[in-house]
Amino acid sequence: MLTNLFSLGTLHTKRVFGLDVMRAIAILIVVDSHATIALKDYYNGAFWHHLLPDGVELFFVLSGFLIGGILIRSYEKNEGFDRKLLLNFWTRRWFRTLPAYYLVLTGLIVTSLLRAWRSGFHHTLPPKPTLVTYFLFLQNFSEELIGFFPETWSLAIEEWSYITLPLVLWLLHTALSAHWTRRRIALVMILTVIIGSNLYRLFMAVQIPLSAGELGYRGIVITRLDAISYGVLAAYLKYYFPSQWANEGIRRRALVLGIVLTMLIAFSASIYILHVYVETGLYPAYIFYKRSIYFLFIGLSMTLLLPYMDGWRTAPGMLTRLGIARAITHISLISYSMYLLNLTPIMMTFIDRIPTTSLVVGWLKVGLFWTLVLVLSTLLFKYFEKPVTELRERLSVKEPKMVEPSPVNSKLG
Repeated sequence: MLTNLFSLGTLHTKRVFGLDVMRAIAILIVVDSHATIALKDYYNGAFWHHLLPDGVELFFVLSGFLIGGILIRSYEKNEGFDRKLLLNFWTRRWFRTLPAYYLVLTGLIVTSLLRAWRSGFHHTLPPKPTLVTYFLFLQNFSEELIGFFPETWSLAIEEWSYITLPLVLWLLHTALSAHWTRRRIALVMILTVIIGSNLYRLFMAVQIPLSAGELGYRGIVITRLDAISYGVLAAYLKYYFPSQWANEGIRRRALVLGIVLTMLIAFSASIYILHVYVETGLYPAYIFYKRSIYFLFIGLSMTLLLPYMDGWRTAPGMLTRLGIARAITHISLISYSMYLLNLTPIMMTFIDRIPTTSLVVGWLKVGLFWTLVLVLSTLLFKYFEKPVTELRERLSVKEPKMVEPSPVNSKLG
């Protein structure tokens, strides 16, 4: 009975195993970082944590690759981009992300109000005008998000990226399609967002005194509109340069380079190395680095992982026999639900309220946290997220499947 309750039917789904691995690693890194909250003062840190990539940045790149592939294929298949395609693109993206988000957001608001009613104290929710911004993804549009439901900073960046990229494509196609090929327009769309965002951050990094610190640029929409565009660039390369994308030698070299660079960049921005910057007088340079080119470097380094992972179509037999492949696919499928539930709804609302009186209690809290995250995320995905996504198929036009274009076709348009 329990098997049926939590089974997602992963054996019957056609998926790219390498991309599932990336998504599973990304969410496990994110949840692991939040799990340490349960240890309180008993957490001493771990060196290997400082070599791990930022799980959210990995999500951005992977999301950009998948969304970029859809956008480019739709553009090429329809030989243009109009308002109808734009609205369909938004409809399908929002059916995938908004319902579960609004469900969890509403649940947090109701929980806070009920607790306030039971205790007789005033609720801890932000003011109503601020609360409204969460429904419009404006909570961190121009300033860093601190306080209520803070993890949604990344979802807001992603949602505004979904708006920005196709809008730029639509405008470019409208203005330039008579003179430029679709291939060139698609590239200019990507570079416009990447270069524009980096120039804006660079301009702000120069304008504001370094004594003001990093300024929270990691989590502000208008400073991170390029976040998923690095993945979109990878989708562009896959579509228009299929022979090079499928070249095994290129894939392996890009993977090794991507892993090395990602680890080095992650370490260069970690808390572990901060004291070295301070002691050597490099702290102002570090602040400038984190305000400006760090996001470009981490985005491009993670993008190098995509050719190999995209070519890893099926799980090795040993992983399948041991059940590891199915577990990875399961984690990948429920990753969005895990993202929504792990920090504020589970850790901050329930787990963190349990006093951490010893290291043993702390680790018991960590175990309970992981159990609740995996169980509740599976249920949310299976009984809400998945049915809503299936409803999308009846209310929108299905987008082109992920088909490898031939070298001849890739030159058209």
